[in-house]
Amino acid sequence: MKTINVGIIGMGFIGQLHFTALSCLPYVKVKALCVSRPEKIASTRSHYGVEKVTDDWREIIADDTIDVIHNCTPNILHDEINLAAIHAGKHIYAEKPLSITAASAYKIWKAAENAGIAHGLNHQYRMNAAIQEMHNRIASGRGGKTLFVSGCYLSDSSARSTDYTKRRIPETSPARAVLDIGIHWADTAAYVLGQPIAKVYAKMYTHYPVRTDPATGNKIPVHSDDTTAVMVEFADGTPGQALFSKCMLGHKNDLVVTVSGEMQEYSWKQERCELLYVGNREIGNETVYMNKEFCSPETFPYISLPAGHTMGWKDALLNAVEAFYQSLLDGSYKSASKPYATFEDGWRGNCFVEACLESARLDKWISLENVPIFAEGGK
Repeated sequence: MKTINVGIIGMGFIGQLHFTALSCLPYVKVKALCVSRPEKIASTRSHYGVEKVTDDWREIIADDTIDVIHNCTPNILHDEINLAAIHAGKHIYAEKPLSITAASAYKIWKAAENAGIAHGLNHQYRMNAAIQEMHNRIASGRGGKTLFVSGCYLSDSSARSTDYTKRRIPETSPARAVLDIGIHWADTAAYVLGQPIAKVYAKMYTHYPVRTDPATGNKIPVHSDDTTAVMVEFADGTPGQALFSKCMLGHKNDLVVTVSGEMQEYSWKQERCELLYVGNREIGNETVYMNKEFCSPETFPYISLPAGHTMGWKDALLNAVEAFYQSLLDGSYKSASKPYATFEDGWRGNCFVEACLESARLDKWISLENVPIFAEGGK
C-alpha cells in the first residue's frame, strides 16, 4: 500500500489532535509540520520526530513529496493557505469555517473541484457513532415523519467582560458565536436529517459591546455576536430552532441535536457523545449505547469500542480523518456522496452564517438562496 505523505500547517490545539489521529493510520506518514514562530521549531521537531519543521507554511506546500495538507490555522489564514494548496495540486483536509464569507468559500470550493483534488472539512461531529445511528434511523423511517429539529451549542468561554484575548474574540467577522460553533450545529442537524437548511430567522446579541483586556486593562470595542438564537426551516419544510452562545456558565462544549418525529424522538448530546437518547410514547424512553448489538449495520464502522467504553471527541476526529483517507485510497473522493464534510458543506455553512447576519439586521426570515453567490452555487 502506498504511503500518503502529509504536512500539517498549524500546531496549536487542533493541529496536535490532527497529528494524533493521523498517527493511527498505518498508511499515513506525517512528514512536515508548520509552527507559528521560529523558536518553536526545535522543540516541535524533538517532540514529534518528523523530518521537517518550519515556520513558513509555503515550504510545506512547495514540497513535491507532500500529498495532503492539513490546514489547522486561525480562520483568517484559511483562504490563502487553502488556495495555495489547491493550486499546488495537494489534497486538503481543513479546519472550519471554510472561509469568513460565503463568496470566498464558494471560490475555494469551486477551485478545489476544478483541480480534481480531495477536499475535506473538519465537521467531525457528524462522524460520531451516535450521530451516524440517528442519521440511519431517520433515513430508514424508524422515527416516522420528522416534525421538528432543535438543539444548541453552548460554552462559557466568554461569559464575563474580561474574557478577552484576540484569539478568543478576533473580530475578523461580524459573526463569532454562529461562525465558530453555530455552524457545527447547522452541519450536524442537516446531516442527520438529510436535508440542508433553507431559511433562517435569527436574533444576534453582543452582551459586552466593550470588553476589558485583562493583560493590559484596555477597553476593546466588540461588534460580533456572543449569543445567537435562530429559527430554521429545512429544504423539505421541517421547522426547527437552536441557540448558540459562548456566555452560558457551566456549559463547556455543549452541543445538542434533537430530531422529533411522529414515532420516536432522537437526541444526541456531545458531552455524552457515546449515547443516543430515544423518546417513545407507548413504552419507556431509551438510552442506546453505541454497540453493534444495538445499532444498525451502517453505524458499525464508527464503533471502535464495546458498550461502556466511552468513545469520545478524539474518536470522532479519527473517524472523520480515516474516512477522508480511505476515499483517497479507493478513489471515492471523486464520487458525489461522501460521509465526511467537504468544501461544499463549508460553503453552505458560510451561507447559513450570512443568512443569520442578514436576518438579524432586517428582522425577518432570510432564504439561503438570497445569500450572494448561493444561486450560482446551488445550480
